[in-house]
Amino acid sequence: MLVFLLTFIDNEDDRQRLAAIFNEYHVQMEKVAMRILEEQKDAEDAVQNAFIQIIKHFEKAKGIPCEEMLFWLISIVKNEALMILRKNKRAVPLEDWKAPISDLEPEKELDYKALVELFTQMPDTYRAVLEMKFLLDYKDSEIARRLGISETAVSTRISRGRRLLQDLVRKEGFHI
Repeated sequence: MLVFLLTFIDNEDDRQRLAAIFNEYHVQMEKVAMRILEEQKDAEDAVQNAFIQIIKHFEKAKGIPCEEMLFWLISIVKNEALMILRKNKRAVPLEDWKAPISDLEPEKELDYKALVELFTQMPDTYRAVLEMKFLLDYKDSEIARRLGISETAVSTRISRGRRLLQDLVRKEGFHI
């Protein structure tokens, strides 16, 4: 995939920068995509689509500090994975075409994909902390350092974010 992506960049310095970004972060990006999509080929598509977006906005990528790069990349791949997830939900397998409409509607039970969609509705303040805690497995101290806030503030945001997510889950009618 990297060779394919490099063909879109004319400048040799930019090619080297993109290769370095790819080599350093693509595994983490794929893990995030897998958690959302659960299918390897879909996760790979999400990562590839994310890198195409990165290439389109490469000037912005050059200005992002190293300590923020992972978060920027994760948000791009997460958005691409969610777009693939939405597209896949609209597709009805051929064998289901003759089924009654009521059989095609998904049941309202909480699953990972639905939770991720609800997660995207949360304010950035809570979503960022919860992503670092639960998607990236960061400790509270590292989250505090990266966001420039105290560990107490991190704990408070995690607590409030969880409550907000629970409220969203209940509001949508999912069973916990």
